[in-house]
Amino acid sequence: MSKPSLKETAYRSILEWIGSDQMQQGSVTSETALAARLDMSRTPVREALQQLAAEGFIRIVPKHGVQILPPSAGRISDLLEEWTAYVMFAYEHNKRSHPTEIANAASKLRDCIAATAEEPPELLVALEKEMWTQWLAQGRNNELMHRFQITLAKIRWDCHGRRWKAPHRTETEQCMADLTAAIIACSDNANSQFFAYLHILKKTWY
Repeated sequence: MSKPSLKETAYRSILEWIGSDQMQQGSVTSETALAARLDMSRTPVREALQQLAAEGFIRIVPKHGVQILPPSAGRISDLLEEWTAYVMFAYEHNKRSHPTEIANAASKLRDCIAATAEEPPELLVALEKEMWTQWLAQGRNNELMHRFQITLAKIRWDCHGRRWKAPHRTETEQCMADLTAAIIACSDNANSQFFAYLHILKKTWY
C-alpha cells in the first residue's frame, strides 16, 4: 500500500479532530495554526481544507480563517439514513462472504452490552463504531469505506450516546438484542431491525 500524501495525511487528521470534537462546531482556526499543529507546510493543509470545505465540514473565510460548521438537524437525519444504508449494504454483502466474522462481531457487542450496565455510554458508542467499521473494512471497498468514515465524522458519532442513557437505554438494549440476534443468524429479514435502530438514532441524536 502506498504511503499517503501530505494532503491526505492532513485531511485525515483534521477530519478525525472534527469528528471527535477536538475541533468544536462553530470554532474558528486558521490554515497557519493547522499547519503548525500538523508540522507541515501550508500547501497540503490548504488542499486538505479545500476538500473539507467541498464536503461541508468547514467554511473558509478569506482573511478571517476556517470555521467548523455545525450540521443542521435535517442534515443529520439525512446523514443517519446514509450511514445506515452503508451498514445495511455491508451486512448484505458480508452475511454471504464473511458470515462467521460478522456473527462474531455482533456476539461481542451483544455480550458487552449485557455486561456493562454500569459502564459509561461512551464505551458502548465506541463498541458500536468498532463493529460497523469492521464490517465496512471486510468489503475492501476503499471508496465505500471513505464515504462511511466521512459520514461518521459529519454526524460526530463519538460525541453522541444519549441512546445509552435513561430513559432511552432500555429501548436501545432491546433494539440491539433483536438486531444482533438477526445478524448472528445471518437473517435475510434483518431490515426491520436496522430501521428500528435508525429510528432510535434519530430520536436520541440531540
